[in-house]
Amino acid sequence: MNSRSREELREESSDIRFDVAIIGAGINGASLYHELCGRGYRVLLLDKGDFACGTSQASAMMVWGGLLYLRNFDIKAVVKFSLSRDRMIERLDGRVRKQSFRYIPDSKGRNRWLTLSAFYLYWILSSLRREQPSLQRSFPESNLINRAEHNLGGILFEEGMLNSSDCRFVLDWITKHSCEGQVALNHTSVEDGAFSKQDKCWRLDLRDQLTGEESHARAACVVNCAGVWADRVNGQFGIESPYKHAFSKGVFAGIKKATGHEVPLIFELGELDDTYLCLPWGPVSLLGPTETAVATPEEGFAPEKEDVEYLLHHANRRLSTPVESSDITMLRTGIRPLVVERDYEADVYPLDLSRRFQLVVDEAKPWFSTYGGKITGCAQFARKVADALTRRVGDAKRNGNHANGALGQVERESFPGMPEPVPSIDWCISNEACCTLDDYLRRRTNISQWTSREGLGEDNEHLPEIKRLAKRLYPGLATKANRVVCDYVNRVEQTFDRLTGRQLQRNGTAKN
Repeated sequence: MNSRSREELREESSDIRFDVAIIGAGINGASLYHELCGRGYRVLLLDKGDFACGTSQASAMMVWGGLLYLRNFDIKAVVKFSLSRDRMIERLDGRVRKQSFRYIPDSKGRNRWLTLSAFYLYWILSSLRREQPSLQRSFPESNLINRAEHNLGGILFEEGMLNSSDCRFVLDWITKHSCEGQVALNHTSVEDGAFSKQDKCWRLDLRDQLTGEESHARAACVVNCAGVWADRVNGQFGIESPYKHAFSKGVFAGIKKATGHEVPLIFELGELDDTYLCLPWGPVSLLGPTETAVATPEEGFAPEKEDVEYLLHHANRRLSTPVESSDITMLRTGIRPLVVERDYEADVYPLDLSRRFQLVVDEAKPWFSTYGGKITGCAQFARKVADALTRRVGDAKRNGNHANGALGQVERESFPGMPEPVPSIDWCISNEACCTLDDYLRRRTNISQWTSREGLGEDNEHLPEIKRLAKRLYPGLATKANRVVCDYVNRVEQTFDRLTGRQLQRNGTAKN
């Protein structure tokens, strides 16, 4: 990926007959791309936006076992996901780490000893591979908790967690591969396509979303990994399936991390068996998430005032220090694609729906559809899909593992308010397909999440630096660089500022 320009990759995508085309470069598509490239297949990975720009950029970054399934006594799922978690910790050293969590029972909730027993069962079902759970009456984070609501102590247990961010985790699967026949294109949509029985391959009509340029690609097989857009992609190509997705919106709010907050806190809500996280991540703590059923992806990716009110309400019930909307430094919104039967019409709380994967292989055409999923088990699922694909289209014609390993030495630079230097924008453009300001601020770095107002600063004090980044992203195109910055500022003002009350504050200041 790092040795070829975007133009070269686009040309290669038109010249080569690929074994597999993957639509969607979130966690499912990226991990499958890595698996297939490693097996020697010629693979084309496509995403209409940036890599990891959908659900995969808005997770809690936790690598769970199967704790959620324990409440329904789905022992098989608990064992399976616990094993997947432990394999990721062991095999993805440097990308996934073991992490202690502290579960905080509600004072009016279920008996704490019963809760502790459930964690012991969870530990036993994972073959005792993680640290033994323990109930602690006093712990370092006690001063952060509202003891009127939570005075029963905390249960310490161990799971896994991503080391950097979910976007970086996805990107790492992709950037390992840069051999001929391994092409990953972001900001490239699949406009149309058809399967030719004569040529035994799919012809896909592509459009570069940045330039409008059209091209074509050919592949023996297509795998739909479009996540929350999977149903639309299937509909676009006339593919039927016994499953579809139901959607649940999850919103996190970020605040400045309190001194001494090192262990993630999981608060029992005492309602609908749900929980509320206070998760330390770099210089911020993530509060949330919400769990709201929505009808469309567009509705799910748009945070609303009631989401912020919900997050603040529970923060002020669970934490000892009051949290106001002006304390929010960022909002992180995504959609969980939940697998349901095609005729599903029930209205249930999203937490009661499965988080598991499903794979559907079309009988008439070489088309695979993937549903659901989570970070835990992504590698295992990629192997499952790859095995099914091998049975359908045969082994790869090339031999050996074609992973090139990590990219070379990362060039870094400073950004105001960031705790340490970040990958430079020039390096990300050359090596990681960074094409837009959002690509850089949101997914190649954590600038828009770790500094206030999505990188602008409370009083736009970082705006000059944002402008300098835009000029480097669009060298010699001053008008375009200025327009991109203006669009970014307008979006922050119309969404983030509106939802957190900054808009009223700034308007009031202007009037005064």
